[in-house]
Amino acid sequence: MYLGNGSVGTQIIVRPDNTIIMEDFEIEKPGCGEVLIETVSTLISAGTELGTQEQKRTESFVPGYSNAGTIIALGSDVSNYVVGDRVLSLGRHATHVTVSATAQSLAVIPNGVTFAQGAYGVLGSVSLHGVRRAKVELGEFVVITGMGLVGQLALQLVAQTGCESLIALDLSNRRLEVAKEAGATHILNPQYVDVYSEINRITEGRGIDLVIEASGYPELLPVAFQLARIGGRIMLLGSIWHRKIEVDFMDLHEKELTLVGCHQPKCPITSTHHFPWTQQYNRRQILKMISYNQLDVDILTTHRIPYHQIAEAYRLLRNERDKSLGVLLSWN
Repeated sequence: MYLGNGSVGTQIIVRPDNTIIMEDFEIEKPGCGEVLIETVSTLISAGTELGTQEQKRTESFVPGYSNAGTIIALGSDVSNYVVGDRVLSLGRHATHVTVSATAQSLAVIPNGVTFAQGAYGVLGSVSLHGVRRAKVELGEFVVITGMGLVGQLALQLVAQTGCESLIALDLSNRRLEVAKEAGATHILNPQYVDVYSEINRITEGRGIDLVIEASGYPELLPVAFQLARIGGRIMLLGSIWHRKIEVDFMDLHEKELTLVGCHQPKCPITSTHHFPWTQQYNRRQILKMISYNQLDVDILTTHRIPYHQIAEAYRLLRNERDKSLGVLLSWN
Protein backbone atom coordinates (compact mmCIF):
# COMPACT_ATOMS: atom_id res chain seq x y z
CA MET A 1 0.00 0.00 0.00
CA TYR A 2 1.01 3.65 -0.44
CA LEU A 3 3.44 4.67 2.27
CA GLY A 4 2.07 8.19 2.75
CA ASN A 5 3.46 11.71 2.52
CA GLY A 6 7.04 12.07 3.65
CA SER A 7 8.04 8.53 2.67
CA VAL A 8 11.49 8.36 1.15
CA GLY A 9 12.82 6.13 -1.60
CA THR A 10 16.28 5.71 -3.09
CA GLN A 11 17.38 5.91 -6.71
CA ILE A 12 20.70 5.41 -8.45
CA ILE A 13 22.30 8.44 -10.08
CA VAL A 14 25.18 8.35 -12.56
CA ARG A 15 26.95 11.70 -12.66
CA PRO A 16 28.61 13.17 -15.78
CA ASP A 17 32.00 11.88 -14.57
CA ASN A 18 30.36 8.41 -14.12
CA THR A 19 30.62 8.40 -10.35
CA ILE A 20 27.59 6.70 -8.84
CA ILE A 21 25.57 7.93 -5.87
CA MET A 22 22.45 6.79 -4.03
CA GLU A 23 19.99 9.68 -3.93
CA ASP A 24 16.93 9.86 -1.69
CA PHE A 25 13.66 11.19 -3.09
CA GLU A 26 10.16 11.70 -1.76
CA ILE A 27 7.73 8.99 -2.80
CA GLU A 28 4.72 10.82 -4.17
CA LYS A 29 1.20 9.52 -4.55
CA PRO A 30 0.56 8.41 -8.16
CA GLY A 31 -1.35 10.83 -10.33
CA CYS A 32 -4.26 10.26 -12.66
CA GLY A 33 -3.66 7.17 -14.81
CA GLU A 34 -0.51 6.18 -12.93
CA VAL A 35 0.57 3.39 -10.59
CA LEU A 36 3.25 3.33 -7.90
CA ILE A 37 5.49 0.27 -7.92
CA GLU A 38 7.72 -1.03 -5.15
CA THR A 39 10.74 -2.51 -6.90
CA VAL A 40 11.89 -6.05 -6.17
CA SER A 41 14.37 -6.72 -8.97
CA THR A 42 15.93 -4.80 -11.85
CA LEU A 43 18.11 -6.10 -14.66
CA ILE A 44 21.15 -4.16 -15.84
CA SER A 45 21.19 -3.58 -19.58
CA ALA A 46 24.95 -3.53 -20.02
CA GLY A 47 24.88 -2.31 -23.61
CA THR A 48 22.70 0.69 -22.87
CA GLU A 49 23.92 1.58 -19.40
CA LEU A 50 27.63 1.20 -20.08
CA GLY A 51 27.18 2.70 -23.55
CA THR A 52 25.56 5.79 -22.07
CA GLN A 53 28.48 6.15 -19.68
CA GLU A 54 30.86 6.15 -22.67
CA GLN A 55 29.18 9.25 -24.09
CA LYS A 56 30.16 12.78 -23.12
CA ARG A 57 27.43 14.16 -20.88
CA THR A 58 26.80 17.35 -18.95
CA GLU A 59 23.93 16.02 -16.84
CA SER A 60 23.40 13.14 -14.44
CA PHE A 61 20.92 10.39 -15.25
CA VAL A 62 18.98 7.59 -13.56
CA PRO A 63 19.86 4.34 -15.38
CA GLY A 64 17.75 1.26 -15.98
CA TYR A 65 14.57 0.29 -17.81
CA SER A 66 13.90 -3.33 -16.76
CA ASN A 67 12.00 -3.16 -13.48
CA ALA A 68 9.98 -5.92 -11.80
CA GLY A 69 7.97 -5.11 -8.71
CA THR A 70 4.60 -4.89 -7.00
CA ILE A 71 1.94 -2.21 -7.43
CA ILE A 72 1.38 -0.56 -4.05
CA ALA A 73 -0.86 2.37 -5.03
CA LEU A 74 -3.19 3.39 -7.86
CA GLY A 75 -3.90 6.84 -9.19
CA SER A 76 -7.39 7.89 -10.22
CA ASP A 77 -8.89 6.41 -13.39
CA VAL A 78 -6.87 3.19 -13.13
CA SER A 79 -9.15 0.19 -13.53
CA ASN A 80 -7.06 -2.46 -15.29
CA TYR A 81 -4.63 -3.06 -12.40
CA VAL A 82 -5.04 -3.63 -8.66
CA VAL A 83 -2.79 -3.15 -5.67
CA GLY A 84 -0.69 -6.29 -5.30
CA ASP A 85 -0.27 -6.96 -9.02
CA ARG A 86 3.25 -8.13 -9.90
CA VAL A 87 4.35 -6.18 -12.95
CA LEU A 88 7.18 -5.56 -15.38
CA SER A 89 7.75 -1.92 -16.29
CA LEU A 90 10.25 0.41 -17.92
CA GLY A 91 11.01 1.85 -14.49
CA ARG A 92 14.52 2.90 -13.52
CA HIS A 93 16.89 1.51 -10.89
CA ALA A 94 15.05 2.81 -7.82
CA THR A 95 13.25 1.47 -4.76
CA HIS A 96 9.97 2.90 -6.09
CA VAL A 97 8.87 4.01 -9.55
CA THR A 98 5.74 5.73 -10.80
CA VAL A 99 4.67 4.76 -14.31
CA SER A 100 1.71 5.22 -16.60
CA ALA A 101 -0.91 2.48 -16.24
CA THR A 102 -1.00 1.86 -19.99
CA ALA A 103 -0.42 -1.41 -21.79
CA GLN A 104 2.80 -0.16 -23.38
CA SER A 105 4.23 0.72 -19.95
CA LEU A 106 3.21 -2.30 -17.87
CA ALA A 107 2.89 -6.06 -18.22
CA VAL A 108 1.58 -8.38 -15.52
CA ILE A 109 4.12 -11.04 -14.55
CA PRO A 110 2.47 -14.48 -14.91
CA ASN A 111 2.09 -16.84 -11.98
CA GLY A 112 5.12 -19.06 -11.63
CA VAL A 113 7.50 -16.43 -13.01
CA THR A 114 9.72 -14.85 -10.35
CA PHE A 115 10.49 -11.15 -10.19
CA ALA A 116 14.08 -11.91 -11.22
CA GLN A 117 12.87 -13.82 -14.27
CA GLY A 118 10.26 -11.19 -15.08
CA ALA A 119 12.93 -8.48 -15.19
CA TYR A 120 14.21 -10.08 -18.42
CA GLY A 121 10.97 -9.21 -20.23
CA VAL A 122 12.14 -5.89 -21.64
CA LEU A 123 15.46 -7.08 -23.07
CA GLY A 124 13.70 -10.20 -24.30
CA SER A 125 11.30 -8.02 -26.27
CA VAL A 126 14.29 -6.21 -27.82
CA SER A 127 15.60 -9.54 -29.11
CA LEU A 128 12.14 -10.66 -30.22
CA HIS A 129 11.66 -7.48 -32.26
CA GLY A 130 14.99 -8.15 -33.96
CA VAL A 131 14.17 -11.78 -34.72
CA ARG A 132 10.83 -10.74 -36.20
CA ARG A 133 12.52 -8.15 -38.44
CA ALA A 134 15.14 -10.70 -39.47
CA LYS A 135 12.37 -12.98 -40.82
CA VAL A 136 14.16 -16.23 -40.01
CA GLU A 137 13.17 -19.10 -42.31
CA LEU A 138 13.14 -22.86 -41.75
CA GLY A 139 16.40 -24.53 -42.71
CA GLU A 140 18.56 -21.40 -42.71
CA PHE A 141 22.15 -21.10 -41.53
CA VAL A 142 22.26 -18.37 -38.87
CA VAL A 143 25.20 -16.70 -37.13
CA ILE A 144 24.81 -14.47 -34.06
CA THR A 145 27.82 -12.33 -33.16
CA GLY A 146 28.00 -11.17 -29.54
CA MET A 147 26.74 -13.36 -26.70
CA GLY A 148 25.63 -10.65 -24.31
CA LEU A 149 22.07 -10.76 -23.00
CA VAL A 150 20.44 -9.51 -26.21
CA GLY A 151 22.46 -11.98 -28.29
CA GLN A 152 21.73 -14.86 -25.92
CA LEU A 153 18.00 -14.13 -25.88
CA ALA A 154 17.96 -13.82 -29.68
CA LEU A 155 19.75 -17.16 -29.89
CA GLN A 156 17.11 -18.90 -27.78
CA LEU A 157 14.36 -17.40 -29.93
CA VAL A 158 16.04 -18.31 -33.23
CA ALA A 159 16.64 -21.85 -31.92
CA GLN A 160 12.87 -22.35 -32.00
CA THR A 161 12.51 -21.44 -35.68
CA GLY A 162 13.92 -24.64 -37.17
CA CYS A 163 17.15 -23.26 -38.63
CA GLU A 164 19.66 -25.74 -40.05
CA SER A 165 22.59 -24.44 -38.00
CA LEU A 166 22.75 -21.78 -35.28
CA ILE A 167 26.29 -20.53 -34.77
CA ALA A 168 27.35 -18.33 -31.84
CA LEU A 169 30.45 -16.10 -32.04
CA ASP A 170 32.07 -14.43 -29.04
CA LEU A 171 35.46 -13.85 -27.42
CA SER A 172 34.28 -15.29 -24.08
CA ASN A 173 34.40 -19.07 -23.75
CA ARG A 174 32.05 -18.93 -20.77
CA ARG A 175 29.41 -17.03 -22.74
CA LEU A 176 29.82 -19.48 -25.60
CA GLU A 177 29.26 -22.38 -23.20
CA VAL A 178 25.99 -20.77 -22.11
CA ALA A 179 25.00 -20.36 -25.76
CA LYS A 180 25.74 -24.02 -26.45
CA GLU A 181 23.59 -25.10 -23.51
CA ALA A 182 20.81 -22.78 -24.71
CA GLY A 183 20.61 -24.17 -28.24
CA ALA A 184 23.59 -23.15 -30.39
CA THR A 185 24.61 -25.95 -32.75
CA HIS A 186 28.14 -24.53 -33.04
CA ILE A 187 30.20 -22.10 -30.94
CA LEU A 188 33.21 -20.24 -32.33
CA ASN A 189 35.77 -18.10 -30.53
CA PRO A 190 37.76 -16.08 -33.12
CA GLN A 191 40.75 -16.09 -30.77
CA TYR A 192 41.20 -19.83 -31.28
CA VAL A 193 39.67 -20.76 -34.64
CA ASP A 194 39.57 -19.43 -38.19
CA VAL A 195 35.94 -18.35 -38.30
CA TYR A 196 35.76 -18.15 -42.09
CA SER A 197 37.12 -21.68 -42.55
CA GLU A 198 34.78 -23.06 -39.91
CA ILE A 199 31.74 -21.34 -41.42
CA ASN A 200 32.71 -22.65 -44.84
CA ARG A 201 32.97 -26.16 -43.40
CA ILE A 202 29.69 -25.97 -41.47
CA THR A 203 27.72 -24.62 -44.43
CA GLU A 204 29.57 -26.77 -46.99
CA GLY A 205 30.56 -23.64 -48.88
CA ARG A 206 27.05 -22.18 -48.98
CA GLY A 207 27.66 -19.28 -46.60
CA ILE A 208 25.37 -17.78 -43.99
CA ASP A 209 21.76 -16.89 -44.76
CA LEU A 210 21.40 -14.52 -41.80
CA VAL A 211 23.96 -12.77 -39.61
CA ILE A 212 22.54 -11.16 -36.46
CA GLU A 213 25.06 -8.65 -35.12
CA ALA A 214 24.30 -8.34 -31.39
CA SER A 215 27.59 -7.07 -29.98
CA GLY A 216 27.10 -3.41 -30.86
CA TYR A 217 30.63 -3.14 -32.28
CA PRO A 218 30.63 -1.86 -35.89
CA GLU A 219 34.03 -3.51 -36.46
CA LEU A 220 32.07 -6.73 -36.97
CA LEU A 221 30.10 -5.33 -39.90
CA PRO A 222 32.79 -6.18 -42.51
CA VAL A 223 32.99 -9.65 -40.93
CA ALA A 224 29.25 -10.05 -41.40
CA PHE A 225 29.58 -8.97 -45.05
CA GLN A 226 32.11 -11.74 -45.64
CA LEU A 227 30.22 -14.44 -43.75
CA ALA A 228 26.91 -13.85 -45.51
CA ARG A 229 26.13 -15.76 -48.70
CA ILE A 230 25.14 -14.03 -51.93
CA GLY A 231 21.67 -12.64 -51.27
CA GLY A 232 22.09 -13.05 -47.50
CA ARG A 233 20.79 -10.77 -44.76
CA ILE A 234 22.48 -8.88 -41.93
CA MET A 235 20.51 -7.70 -38.92
CA LEU A 236 22.00 -4.93 -36.75
CA LEU A 237 20.48 -5.82 -33.38
CA GLY A 238 23.11 -4.44 -30.98
CA SER A 239 23.24 -0.67 -30.48
CA ILE A 240 26.51 0.76 -31.82
CA TRP A 241 26.30 3.96 -29.72
CA HIS A 242 27.76 6.29 -32.37
CA ARG A 243 30.92 4.19 -32.68
CA LYS A 244 32.42 4.90 -36.10
CA ILE A 245 34.57 2.87 -38.49
CA GLU A 246 35.43 3.03 -42.17
CA VAL A 247 33.54 0.36 -44.12
CA ASP A 248 34.10 -0.94 -47.65
CA PHE A 249 30.60 -1.63 -49.00
CA MET A 250 31.79 -3.56 -52.06
CA ASP A 251 30.77 -6.91 -50.50
CA LEU A 252 27.33 -5.50 -49.73
CA HIS A 253 27.01 -4.35 -53.34
CA GLU A 254 28.46 -7.35 -55.18
CA LYS A 255 26.82 -9.99 -52.98
CA GLU A 256 23.44 -8.22 -53.09
CA LEU A 257 23.18 -8.32 -49.31
CA THR A 258 20.28 -6.91 -47.32
CA LEU A 259 21.24 -4.80 -44.30
CA VAL A 260 18.45 -4.39 -41.75
CA GLY A 261 18.44 -2.00 -38.80
CA CYS A 262 16.61 -2.72 -35.58
CA HIS A 263 15.73 -0.27 -32.79
CA GLN A 264 13.12 -1.61 -30.38
CA PRO A 265 11.61 1.79 -29.47
CA LYS A 266 10.55 2.06 -33.14
CA CYS A 267 8.37 -1.01 -32.66
CA PRO A 268 4.81 0.39 -32.74
CA ILE A 269 2.62 0.76 -29.69
CA THR A 270 -0.57 0.47 -31.75
CA SER A 271 -1.47 -2.80 -33.45
CA THR A 272 -2.45 -2.94 -37.12
CA HIS A 273 -3.66 -5.77 -39.34
CA HIS A 274 -0.31 -5.77 -41.14
CA PHE A 275 1.88 -5.51 -38.04
CA PRO A 276 0.27 -6.71 -34.79
CA TRP A 277 3.60 -7.11 -32.95
CA THR A 278 3.53 -4.10 -30.63
CA GLN A 279 6.01 -3.36 -27.86
CA GLN A 280 3.54 -4.48 -25.21
CA TYR A 281 2.65 -7.64 -27.16
CA ASN A 282 6.31 -8.61 -27.39
CA ARG A 283 6.92 -8.06 -23.67
CA ARG A 284 3.88 -10.13 -22.74
CA GLN A 285 4.98 -12.83 -25.19
CA ILE A 286 8.44 -13.04 -23.61
CA LEU A 287 6.91 -13.36 -20.13
CA LYS A 288 4.61 -16.13 -21.40
CA MET A 289 7.54 -17.96 -22.99
CA ILE A 290 9.40 -17.80 -19.67
CA SER A 291 6.34 -19.18 -17.87
CA TYR A 292 6.03 -22.00 -20.46
CA ASN A 293 9.75 -22.85 -20.05
CA GLN A 294 10.32 -21.92 -23.69
CA LEU A 295 12.94 -19.36 -22.65
CA ASP A 296 15.54 -20.09 -19.98
CA VAL A 297 16.62 -16.82 -18.40
CA ASP A 298 17.98 -18.45 -15.25
CA ILE A 299 20.88 -19.82 -17.30
CA LEU A 300 21.79 -16.22 -18.15
CA THR A 301 21.92 -14.92 -14.58
CA THR A 302 25.43 -14.84 -13.15
CA HIS A 303 25.01 -12.33 -10.30
CA ARG A 304 22.34 -11.04 -7.91
CA ILE A 305 23.73 -7.95 -6.25
CA PRO A 306 22.23 -5.54 -3.66
CA TYR A 307 21.36 -2.30 -5.44
CA HIS A 308 23.78 -0.22 -3.38
CA GLN A 309 26.63 -2.24 -4.92
CA ILE A 310 25.78 -1.27 -8.50
CA ALA A 311 29.26 0.21 -9.03
CA GLU A 312 30.67 -3.29 -8.52
CA ALA A 313 28.06 -4.66 -10.94
CA TYR A 314 29.17 -2.19 -13.63
CA ARG A 315 32.81 -3.07 -12.96
CA LEU A 316 32.09 -6.77 -13.46
CA LEU A 317 30.24 -6.19 -16.72
CA ARG A 318 32.93 -3.85 -18.02
CA ASN A 319 36.07 -5.71 -16.96
CA GLU A 320 35.12 -9.35 -16.33
CA ARG A 321 32.99 -10.40 -19.30
CA ASP A 322 33.98 -14.03 -18.90
CA LYS A 323 32.48 -14.11 -15.40
CA SER A 324 29.44 -11.86 -15.79
CA LEU A 325 26.37 -11.87 -18.03
CA GLY A 326 22.96 -11.33 -16.48
CA VAL A 327 23.38 -9.07 -13.45
CA LEU A 328 20.26 -8.45 -11.36
CA LEU A 329 19.93 -5.81 -8.66
CA SER A 330 17.97 -6.80 -5.53
CA TRP A 331 15.88 -4.10 -3.86
CA ASN A 332 14.18 -5.78 -0.90
